[in-house]
Amino acid sequence: MIRKQIALGTPKIFLALLLVGGLGLMRAEADVVTTVGGESLQGKVTFRDGDVLEMVRESGEKVRISLTNLASMDFTSADQPWLIGGTGVLVTNGSFLAGPVAKVDERVVTFDDHPKSLLLTRQNTAALFFQSLRSWDAEALRFGREGVFLRGGDFMGGGLVGLEEGRVIIDSLLLGRRTFSVETEAIAVILQEPVAVAQEGWSLFLEDGSRLRSRDILLTDDGVLLNQSPYHNHLVAKNQLRVIRRERARPLLEMFRARWLALEPERPLAAAALGEDVTAAELAESFVAIGEERSRQEAEWNAAKAEWIRCQQIVSRVKAIASRGASNIGRMQGQVEDKVRRVGQDEAMVLQAVEDISRKMEMVERAKTRFEEIKRDLNAIPREDSVRLRNWELQLRNAERQKQTAERIANQARAVQRRYEARVKSSQRLVDMARERVVKAREQKEKDDRSHREAEENLKSAKVSYDRASADLREVSEEYRRMEFLLRKKGNGEEK
Repeated sequence: MIRKQIALGTPKIFLALLLVGGLGLMRAEADVVTTVGGESLQGKVTFRDGDVLEMVRESGEKVRISLTNLASMDFTSADQPWLIGGTGVLVTNGSFLAGPVAKVDERVVTFDDHPKSLLLTRQNTAALFFQSLRSWDAEALRFGREGVFLRGGDFMGGGLVGLEEGRVIIDSLLLGRRTFSVETEAIAVILQEPVAVAQEGWSLFLEDGSRLRSRDILLTDDGVLLNQSPYHNHLVAKNQLRVIRRERARPLLEMFRARWLALEPERPLAAAALGEDVTAAELAESFVAIGEERSRQEAEWNAAKAEWIRCQQIVSRVKAIASRGASNIGRMQGQVEDKVRRVGQDEAMVLQAVEDISRKMEMVERAKTRFEEIKRDLNAIPREDSVRLRNWELQLRNAERQKQTAERIANQARAVQRRYEARVKSSQRLVDMARERVVKAREQKEKDDRSHREAEENLKSAKVSYDRASADLREVSEEYRRMEFLLRKKGNGEEK
């Protein structure tokens, strides 16, 4: 089989691939049963206990069909093809259990919402898929080696230690124990190769994108009962079923190809396979389409690269702004502390001035007392004693001058106190203003930090887009070269 890119606008090839590699479009009006002999019956199917189902046809006729005579059964459903789930677990018997894995320990694999009747041990597990497998991933995916397949396309060999809290742990002989995020890094973990998938059995295709494989099934009124490892009396309700089919297990990648084509029909690169009988005209048509696709991918790659570089520049700029903001906060906090020290010094000077005023007022009181005593003594001297009168009058004038001097010194001390009190108020205002600036600077720093985090997230997203665009471009370029080779080979063959 030759893998090639189908030209855009070839829905007939897409539909054919779905019919061959998928399950076909489900009928919305009636269940469809196909017998081992190739007969197709339409009607409403009900299960009977054991190995018999009953169909009521449009005419009212009832038909009983045993499991031994059943080839496939398509249930009434939406007009959409069944598609395998994007994430899940590949079991060694070929089953695919859709849904995210919550935990893996030494013994079992645990899902969030799967019933206890489904006990999946590590011994029964072939691979874990944490993210939707992309077409360019499939080229490197191999089940014959144990290890982890990473988003960038790398594969690291090693044994699975466990999975917990969204991180898978791998023990590598070369790199030691490593952990990877199942959301952003690890795409899949390979434990072992599926076994016994080639033998014929039953495939049950469920609404959630699961495919359950079992050698034998048992019908009940409520649905289908599975009782072979890893199932233990596991009941699949009828409303969960899309298709029951007797078949050998189709390869996992074949089912993923149908998913890629259905989800991205505009990207024919999904991995369609054509036979050797493809004509040169068909190859030429696809070659032109791949050339157009390569040009488009180059444009997308250039745009993704430019966006990635732009995001890097933004991150550098906002990181520098955030760093300057942190430095400014430290500097301004130092200024606040310096101003607080000055306020403390001025408050100490105010207390010292108060104590000085208290001493000065004591001096004023003593001078007043001395003045009053001399004044009383002067009034007690007789008028006739002129000599004593002159002497005491002189002492009274001296006492009055001392009192005035003491009052002047006290007033000067009060002026000093008022001056220091004014300095305290002024310095405190400066402290308050500096603290407000620090608060505003911190608020701005928080905004800058948020901008930095947002820029980092945008950078991660841009890097993912760039990596995907690079992978797309590599893939389409490889397909272009491959198609060019096939076209040249086809031309040489026809010439001969």
